[in-house]
Amino acid sequence: MNLAGIDVNLVVALDALLQERSVTEAAKRIGLSQPAMSHTLARLRETLGDPLLVRVGRTMALTPRAEALVPRARAVVEELETLLAPLPSFDPKTSRRTLKLGATDYVQFVLLPALEEILSREAPNLTLHILPIGVPPAADSLCEGEMDVAVGRFEHESLPLDVRRVPLFQDTFVGVARADHPRARGKLDLATYAELSHVLVSPRGTPGGIVDGALAKQGLVRRVALTVPHFLVVPHIVATSNHVTTMLAHVAATFTALLPLTTFEPPPELDLTPVTMTMMWHERTHEDPGARWLRDALVRAARPLAHARGAEREKKAPSPKPPLAPEHAS
Repeated sequence: MNLAGIDVNLVVALDALLQERSVTEAAKRIGLSQPAMSHTLARLRETLGDPLLVRVGRTMALTPRAEALVPRARAVVEELETLLAPLPSFDPKTSRRTLKLGATDYVQFVLLPALEEILSREAPNLTLHILPIGVPPAADSLCEGEMDVAVGRFEHESLPLDVRRVPLFQDTFVGVARADHPRARGKLDLATYAELSHVLVSPRGTPGGIVDGALAKQGLVRRVALTVPHFLVVPHIVATSNHVTTMLAHVAATFTALLPLTTFEPPPELDLTPVTMTMMWHERTHEDPGARWLRDALVRAARPLAHARGAEREKKAPSPKPPLAPEHAS
């Protein structure tokens, strides 16, 4: 049988007729007139090759074929009601749902405290599952449904058409050294900066990074004494050695408050452009109320970081550009 030619309303009418065993009552059940239901019963009889309902005295009785269809028609209608139902409502105060966020180590470090505060206050029963970003790429994980949202550096990635993204906040690079470092003070020239002993963070273990590319444009190579895969260990190394490092300012601000560290500006000739942290999600979750709430919570959690970036620019220039304003994530 060609299902494309089947009117789904016939299944709904069939279920009503089988449940009520009356044309009149079945018509009331689904909001049809009695003549319309009589016409529908005639169509069903023709389609199924069975009378379905027959008169026995003053009542209508089901044929054996109709009796066999009762549970099956009911199951189909219930499945259609579930399939075509609107999205369930989402109440963050009571939801026990698990949402999945893909995030880099850096994003987790600077964003999770504020996000967790929002979760604790507004969604105390929600579970947030944090997933690493790397291999496979975050866009692939979003497409496969393995993540609801991802936050990281994606501004230069070519994304599938069904993946959306908006910027959340920016961060700038600063130099970090121990507080009594003999050379890392004030404004450093390019040669002095390159001569210092550097710690490089390379998550994948590959040599070189953004700073090395910038130095190469100036015809310089820096001295990299140590390469590590995670940035969290770097401040402790720098605080107890003559090594320096170049890291993002939001991370540096946390560690300079905890450890005997100082920051300095990398030479302006390096032209280290601010890094943009971007939020991505797949089209399938765009209207999902739980995922929408999480995206909105991320925007709110990132707002102080965006404002901090704006305040930093105001200190450096008399006529600054306005701070990055994240687009609405819904």
